Amino acid sequence: MKIVNYSLLCEDVAHETFIKDLLPHFINISGLEINLGFNKDFFYKYKCRNSKDVLKRYVKASIDAIDRFEIDLLLIGIDYDDRDRGRFSNEIEKLYSGIVQKVREKSVIFFPVQAIEHWLLLIQYRYQNPNSTKNVSNDFEKIQRKNAKIDLYGARRPLKETQRKIVSEMVNQINIDWLKTRSQSFNRFYSDLNGFFTQSN
Repeated sequence: MKIVNYSLLCEDVAHETFIKDLLPHFINISGLEINLGFNKDFFYKYKCRNSKDVLKRYVKASIDAIDRFEIDLLLIGIDYDDRDRGRFSNEIEKLYSGIVQKVREKSVIFFPVQAIEHWLLLIQYRYQNPNSTKNVSNDFEKIQRKNAKIDLYGARRPLKETQRKIVSEMVNQINIDWLKTRSQSFNRFYSDLNGFFTQSN
């Protein structure tokens, strides 16, 4: 069975938990015969506190990930924040263009609009309303980030343990096909992730 060693460069514990829980789920539903290994050394060397940290470090860190740490897949997570949602495609391409080609082939950027909590709120909505055909993406993506955190975690600055628990619960409830149709940013992430595993399999 193939082993894929991966690591993360991301903003916070919500991004970390989301990826660590989603990847095994993705491998399972895709029917891939892959064992995942997480590179903690890289993760802790380049651990970030916010989006500014990620943006400052990701170009150099991504080269180090491939050359020094021999990582097969690097996931880079940055919240979209207050950028113009109509320019999402241009903004994510700008991020990818900062990575050299040999690294880009082994990197996937997840760039949630506005923040990863918005993806999680959409997951929660679908789980609670499984028969709804309403397109609620615009409603959720307009929620201010601080309010999205309150809606999801019950606090603007939740404990890390609370975040981990709730994010894990949401990933367990995910309806990927539905979420792809409701979130352009998730659809792009999922497509890029699928592309990586397709080319490397």
